[in-house]
Amino acid sequence: MVQLHIVLFALFFHALDLVTGILYACKRKEVCSSKLRNGLFKKCGFLICYLMAYVIDTYGYLIGFDIGINTLRGIVAFAVATEVVSILENCCKLNPKLKAKKVMQIFNISHDNEGEDKNDI
Repeated sequence: MVQLHIVLFALFFHALDLVTGILYACKRKEVCSSKLRNGLFKKCGFLICYLMAYVIDTYGYLIGFDIGINTLRGIVAFAVATEVVSILENCCKLNPKLKAKKVMQIFNISHDNEGEDKNDI
């Protein structure tokens, strides 16, 4: 049951990233189905990783594949971290009063590619 809660936690952040990306695209009047499709494929990639990690964590011992750590938690932690950065970037783009540099500093996120617009949606 804990495994399901972990995945639902990640799905919340995936959905929030999708919503903020769509809102930003609507704001710019640049809603593009191919960008939306690419974003959804990326989300599906995460879902496949979650499924693979769940199977490894739950049934890996049957074939001698017991690595001793919870891989699902690690994959979800990575996915949520990437989504949080994307959500914060989208929020800063939606509201010009939010200064991206300051918001990223609050969350202790360094950003090497300042000014790059990696709009997935």
